[in-house]
Amino acid sequence: MAKAMKKLTEWEMKYDDVNELYALVDDLLNTVPHAADPQAQLDLIEPLVEAIGDSADVLGEEYINLCDGKPKTTAKSRIEGALRKAYAACNEFSARAKDAKNAAHLVVKKVKRQLEQVISNFMEFVVLSLDRMMQKQDMEELKQRHAHIALMLQHSAQQGA
Repeated sequence: MAKAMKKLTEWEMKYDDVNELYALVDDLLNTVPHAADPQAQLDLIEPLVEAIGDSADVLGEEYINLCDGKPKTTAKSRIEGALRKAYAACNEFSARAKDAKNAAHLVVKKVKRQLEQVISNFMEFVVLSLDRMMQKQDMEELKQRHAHIALMLQHSAQQGA
């Protein structure tokens, strides 16, 4: 019983990693009133806010489904799609945001780190194809910061060969 409770607590903490994306959306929105041109800031971050929120919705739902033992086949494609959407929105924001001093850049960096943690949590359930979700630079950074993900990917590549 204690072992099951420990596992449940661990899963809840990892679910909180997904929910942290919503807090980061709030942080993005909090950059609007402090911007020199609030409307321009809102216009700049709005697509990112929507993408992160939508992705968090799907990721939260799929994490619960995986914890409940639902089939992994549809979960993998939905998870990869949600993560791809989030990464694409972050990269699009970075390309559009000309002002390097924009406070949202720091939040986007935090979003990417949080997405890495979420990926790490999902990798316990399903092997994700990182090259389908993110650019090569993001993938290399993730592998450097999360050695266990790099090992899992190497192991799955060796089994596939």
